[in-house]
Amino acid sequence: MNQDERLLIFPNASPACLASNAGGTRPDAKLERHPEHAALHSPPAEKGRPERFHIRFVSVRKRLIDPDNLSEKWLLDCLRFAQVIPGDEPEKITLETTQRKARKGEEEHTLIEVFLIPT
Repeated sequence: MNQDERLLIFPNASPACLASNAGGTRPDAKLERHPEHAALHSPPAEKGRPERFHIRFVSVRKRLIDPDNLSEKWLLDCLRFAQVIPGDEPEKITLETTQRKARKGEEEHTLIEVFLIPT
């Protein structure tokens, strides 16, 4: 690309920019790998646990909501990140989500029950 073509593409380019790019093509930069930037070491895989977990979420509300709006995904992710359960794959857990209306004077809350089911 010559200087006239550069001016057509970049009409507001400064003279310093045009001068630094006038030399033609530059060789491609060679990236260096640093050992600290390698992929993270993954821990050895756990041996399969013979048990499964049953998680029950009970939402206590003053006004019941549509069942499809009763999302427990973030609560389940919290249990996984806190290592209460080994994962949320179907072979590791069963899941139950229910709701009930709060009694008079009872605060709204969510009850989370985790049961170990030996196999």
